[in-house]
Amino acid sequence: MALSDNLKNARLRLGLSQELTAERIGVSRQAVTKWEAGQSCPSARNLAALAELYQVSAEDLLGQGEDKRPNPILRANLVKISIITQAALLNVCAQNLYMLRTRPEDPLYRGALLFFLAPLLATNIWMASNHRFESDPVRRRRNTRIELVYCLVMLALTLFNGYAGTGLAGTAVMIVIVSVYILCINPRFMGRKLTK
Repeated sequence: MALSDNLKNARLRLGLSQELTAERIGVSRQAVTKWEAGQSCPSARNLAALAELYQVSAEDLLGQGEDKRPNPILRANLVKISIITQAALLNVCAQNLYMLRTRPEDPLYRGALLFFLAPLLATNIWMASNHRFESDPVRRRRNTRIELVYCLVMLALTLFNGYAGTGLAGTAVMIVIVSVYILCINPRFMGRKLTK
């Protein structure tokens, strides 16, 4: 929204007339009329006075504080990064599980597994928090269920890879599942347009 519209809407929201607004900030009524018509702009001092009078920030009047959500490209990249990070951490945990099973006497692998569980938990929380951008509650619930199923599949695959010692083949299967999830399931079933 333009500055002129924001000024008018803020004034009307408080029920102030142009005359009263002009009187309170020390300008003529014609100046307020020109600002609201978009014929001129208030000075920085007048803008600050208007923001104080209207009980809003100057950024809101300028239209810079309107949309606090990240843009779609940033949101899509956050989704991709969280999914890929989770898969990488699950793969590392699977390798550590296998080494821990084959060499139980070596404390290094137990420590490494515990070390990677904290960022894995953080990544899962990050993935769940990406749903906060979804305004439709029905879609948000559906997306949460889909993501929960995906996380459970990945967890089962991690445990299988860790105990069976599938190595590179297990990693390849994880990469295929992550790719299908990012490229097919996210855009088609979750409504996440993963733009470039």
